Formats: sequence, structure tokens, C-alpha cells
Amino acid sequence: MGGGIWSMHFIAMLGFNPGHAVSYDIALTILSFLLAVGGTGGAFWMAARQQRPLWLLVVSGMAMGLAIATMHYVGMAAIRTTAVLENRPIFIVVALSVAMLASFGAMVLANKDLSNRQKAMAALFLAVGVIAMHHTAMAGVIITDTDIAPHPHGNATSLTLAITTAILTTILLLASGFSAYLDQHMKVLSVLDAGDIGYWEVRLPSRQVWLSPHARKLLMQTDKIDGKLTTIDHSSALVEAAIAMAKNAIRNPQQTQSKEIELHVGERWVAVRGRMLHLRRQHHIKLAGILIDITEAHTVRTALEVSDARQKLLLNELNHRLKNNFASIQSIAALTARGSPDLETFIATFQSRLMALSNTQTLLTNTGWESADIAAIFEQELRPYTQQALIEGPSLLLEPKRALSMGLIAHELTTNAAKHGALSRDNGTIHVRWTLPDRHGRVSLEWRETGGPEITNPPSRKGFGSRLIRNSIEGPLGGTVHSEYLPTGLKVALNFTTLDEPGVHKNIPRIKIIKPV
Repeated sequence: MGGGIWSMHFIAMLGFNPGHAVSYDIALTILSFLLAVGGTGGAFWMAARQQRPLWLLVVSGMAMGLAIATMHYVGMAAIRTTAVLENRPIFIVVALSVAMLASFGAMVLANKDLSNRQKAMAALFLAVGVIAMHHTAMAGVIITDTDIAPHPHGNATSLTLAITTAILTTILLLASGFSAYLDQHMKVLSVLDAGDIGYWEVRLPSRQVWLSPHARKLLMQTDKIDGKLTTIDHSSALVEAAIAMAKNAIRNPQQTQSKEIELHVGERWVAVRGRMLHLRRQHHIKLAGILIDITEAHTVRTALEVSDARQKLLLNELNHRLKNNFASIQSIAALTARGSPDLETFIATFQSRLMALSNTQTLLTNTGWESADIAAIFEQELRPYTQQALIEGPSLLLEPKRALSMGLIAHELTTNAAKHGALSRDNGTIHVRWTLPDRHGRVSLEWRETGGPEITNPPSRKGFGSRLIRNSIEGPLGGTVHSEYLPTGLKVALNFTTLDEPGVHKNIPRIKIIKPV
């Protein structure tokens, strides 16, 4: 602003003709330039604060007007000619007032958001004000002819001043254009920074990278390595992303949409978006774009993907279990009906077996359908006979399919003992015990009844319960069953496999005697 006003003043001075040869004192001319630049710069510095009260605008306008007027009269004092130049006081006062008024208007307009038309009107207002100040001051100049020789230091001719002013004006125009571009660029960066968005530029093939402060913050990670804080630069990942964008842009020149690439920067995820700005002979490429921290969004998206996959897995598992349950119920119903003499017997037997299946599922539900302890399965079935049952063995978990089969086996053994075996007598006892899996993963379980009715003749025909036990042990449990009808009571030996691999079970005996609840 100061240089522009100074140029206006001396361009106008080139048209000043006092009727004698004119030259200019270099020192005073430079001083006038410094006064213009210093005064306007100080005024705009005062007016550019965040808090802009009216008194500050008035003070800055007065300071700028005083600097402009002083610049004019120092410039006039730099004139060296044979004529004597004098200034009438009233015109000095009026010129100073016009300069201050124009400067105050400039300060007010500079603090407002204006449209392009309003900006043009504001520039015109200031230009007219400054020009009016100059010509008001020049109208008060009195020229008196004398024969006094020019001042010896007046060695800057009008031609020299014209060339100097032209060069300075050109420099000012270029500087104004660059400062306007830089100001717009900084405004864009400040807006992006306010939104936590980084800006980047990459030139290929030189791989030159320019990063805004926020982009640099996103791509620079500080880690402690060997006890020292070390900054790791991930801008090379940005260059690779830019190369991928450039290849895509060259292959699809009609495609104007930006490409997005996700970068894993240390513990953060950063989205890179950009496009190719210009391409010159397939060699010099410039790309620009933005960086956005998407760590939180990436974490949420990953969690949703995992949740969706887990939900699909659970639905498939539920569907599989329902099919298995329906198949088991259908098999139990068919075999129960085949071995029941009448409908009442069928209903009672079928309901009890369904209840056994439901109880085992309840145990599995309590553990999230992961496993069920074999001790809990037998405890559940023998709970009505708390004084007559002894359960002992190490902790042994069965996966759902095996647990359901073991639940049916425990139910059939308990039901048979209650009807025909040890549990049908008050002094009868049931002893259940099992071992840890051997090196082949096989478990031995023994069911022994004592104190029940004496067995003289083993049954000649196998009932549904025996067939259900055999089907369950040979199916999901992958084992065998061997029954002995001893005079003291029934002895059943089960040998089966578990889901766990050999050697992974806790070698902690779990001896449990069921007591009355």
C-alpha cells in the first residue's frame, strides 16, 4: 500500500512543470518512500488485530493519513529547481484532512467481508482520496521565479525518477499479485487446518513433497527407539500413493474424480485423497490433495465388519444347532414311539427325554455354548437322588455336540436305575467316576450301581434306552459302551473321545458328592 501511494505521488510529480529544470534529492526521495511504507504498514498492523474497536480504527486512519501527507511534503522538499516553492497553510490542513479521511475509510473497509464489486468501490474510494490529497496539496503550491542555481545534491533527473517509479510500480504489481495468491493459499490452508485436514503436493518424478503443518503432523510419528525420541517420516508412503494416483490418471485421462488411498501410519490410519493437477510430456507431473485422519472411522468400520462376520457365524451356528436339535427330537420321538406300549407311556417318556436335552442345553447356554463340564451333567440328572449318588473325577469339559449326547446318556442311565436298578431302593447307590484323557485323547467313564435288586437273569432284549446310549456314544462321542449285569447291580463302562487334545486338561481331581439342596 505504501509503495503504491508513493508511486502514485511521483508519477503525478512527473507531470509537475514549474517552468524550470527539475531534479530530485535522492536522500529525501528515499525518506519519502520509507515514510509511506512505514506509515501504512503500521496503520494496517494496528487495524489487523482481532479486537477492532472504533477508536483503534480512528487512530490507525490518522496515522496512515499523516504518513501519506508527510510523504507528499517530504517528496516536494526533494525537488531541486531554480524556482522557489512555498505551500499555503490552509491547503496543508485540507490535504492532511483528506488523507486522514481516505485512510480511515480504508481501515473500515479493510475489516469487512466485501463482494468483488464492493472491493472495487473501496479501492476506487481510496485512490480518489489519495489523488485528491495530492492535488489539493499541489493547488496550495506558490511558485516564485529566481536565478538561484539548483541544489548540488539534486542529482536525480525526471527521467531517472520516471524509470525508478516504473520499475518500482512493476515490482509492486507483481508483489501484490503474489501476496494475493499467497493470502488466498494461506486462507485455504487455515480453513483445512481448522477442519483437521492436511494439504499435500507431490511432484514426479523428482518425488518432491510439500506438506502443510497439519499434514506434516499426520505423517510424522514420534517413537522412543533405544530410549531416545525419534521422529519417523512416513511421507514416502504418501509418494507411493501419489504414484498410484498418477498411474490411474494417465490410464483414465477423462476421469476427473479424486482417488482415495488408506495409509497405515504407525498407530493411525490416514486417508489420502488427491488428483493430478497437470501433466507435461508424460514426465513432469504435479499432484495435490488432502490428508484426513480416519483412525476412529477405520476402527469403527473394522469393528462393524468383525461384528457382522460374527453375527453371520452365530446365525449359521444357530441354524446348524436347530437342525441338529430337530433331528435329535425326531429320532427320540420315533424310537420312543416304537418302544412305548401306549400313548400315555410315550408322552411321559418323550417329555422326560426332552427335558434332559433341555437341561444340557441350559448348561451350555450358561457358558456361551462353548462347553459343559461332565460333572455338572451328571449332577443335574442325579439331583433328585442326592443321598444315593457319588460323582468323582477330574475337571473335564465337553464341547456342545458331545455334551448333548452325554446328557442323554446320563438321563437314560438315571431313568433306568430309578425304574429297575439301585435308585429304586432306599439303600441303593450310584457311583460315577471318570479319568483324564490318555495320550490318544480317550476318556474312560464308569457307571456302577449297588444296593439295588439282585440281578439273576440279564435282560435278553435291549430296550430303547440301551439303543439310545449306544447311538450317542458311537456317534458324536466316537466311543464304545460295555454293560455288565452283575449280581450286585449294573456296571456300564464308557470309552469316548473329547474335543480337547491330549494333555490340555487340568490335572486337578474334582471329587464331588451331591448333597441335599
